[in-house]
Amino acid sequence: MAVGLACAAAALVMGASSTRGLGPARPASPVARPWSGLGRPPAASGDRLGVDAGAGPGTTEGAPGGPGAEPRAIAAPPGREMYRQRGVALGMFAEDVSFSYAPLLEEIAGLGATHVALVVPIYQTNGRSSDLALHTRYSPTLGLLADTVRVARRERLEVTVFPIVRLADPGPGEWRGNLAPQDVRAWFARYGELLGDLAAVAAQTGATRLAIGSELSSLDARLDAWRPLLERVRAIYPGRLLYSANWDHFKDVPLFDLVDEDGLVAYFPLRSSAKSPLDDAALVTAWRGVQAEILGWHRARSQGARSIDRPHPLVLTEVGYRSRAGATAEPWDESSGGIVDLEEQRRAFAAFRKVWSGGPQLDGIYVWNWYGYGGPTSTGYTPRGKPAAAEIRQLLQDL
Repeated sequence: MAVGLACAAAALVMGASSTRGLGPARPASPVARPWSGLGRPPAASGDRLGVDAGAGPGTTEGAPGGPGAEPRAIAAPPGREMYRQRGVALGMFAEDVSFSYAPLLEEIAGLGATHVALVVPIYQTNGRSSDLALHTRYSPTLGLLADTVRVARRERLEVTVFPIVRLADPGPGEWRGNLAPQDVRAWFARYGELLGDLAAVAAQTGATRLAIGSELSSLDARLDAWRPLLERVRAIYPGRLLYSANWDHFKDVPLFDLVDEDGLVAYFPLRSSAKSPLDDAALVTAWRGVQAEILGWHRARSQGARSIDRPHPLVLTEVGYRSRAGATAEPWDESSGGIVDLEEQRRAFAAFRKVWSGGPQLDGIYVWNWYGYGGPTSTGYTPRGKPAAAEIRQLLQDL
């Protein structure tokens, strides 16, 4: 990945919204309130959690958000996050490149979120290939991503650009967690090119975080490949880098030492099977056990890791449940079908809220996933038009 190439890509997307077909249709009037100085990352927002003595690199030195703010952002911040991330993920999954995510972002801001993760799917053929690319049908263009970041910032949302790898034609049992590319060097070279393009867009549009990957369990120990890749990314992008580990793999991830925030997806099973009784107290008890496991691991890592100057923020990058029967037993299950159960989804989020609200140990969450029509007949993850939406509003308020 050449830095010059990625910077050229950034220069291209800066004007993409005026090029027909490269960005979402513009609303007739500005979305919410216009943000001044859209070339700079916004100041961190949310409730103040505490500041290290002396603002280190990457902090905003307490600058408030809003029009006229002059935050300062520098690469590789070493300290803990100053503000809790009250986030919602928004998948950029629309097949129409003229699709506008503005109404969905307005809804997310209306929930009380302060952060949004814009999920960018990157496709490769199968688990053995290295032909990664932004899909011409199922991925956003760089121009659409750039416009969507700007719209999110007008809604006063801090933005994380969050790429995920998907397989177009997976073999049996293949997914991004067990990739085994035949040419590992080619895979990292191509992934680095794409990540560089996303980093350039994030830098030019003011996204404050970039996920370098998610659930890449079979590849996240390859520091020989990740280290030079991330050095080139940091030359392009001045914000915070995070990695999102899978829920069954997070305790052994060397890649955490190369980023600024420790993320993990939170699809922990809360019942032994879909046939087990769905009891609210049992759901809370299950989450308390998971909480103790996560915090114990992160406390030990923060105290024992010598490769990081200070404890990394701890972020649950995906907290989600489908609105179908059995979702609390296998929250990760994306397969089609099933019986609609809006109440199981709501009760799952209620249990999460009761366990995690108000504690100082967690630096942020992102609810998965606001994209989709939703409504009372949906079995998908989106809480739109479902009882879970009220639970999520309360969760974001209580964090």
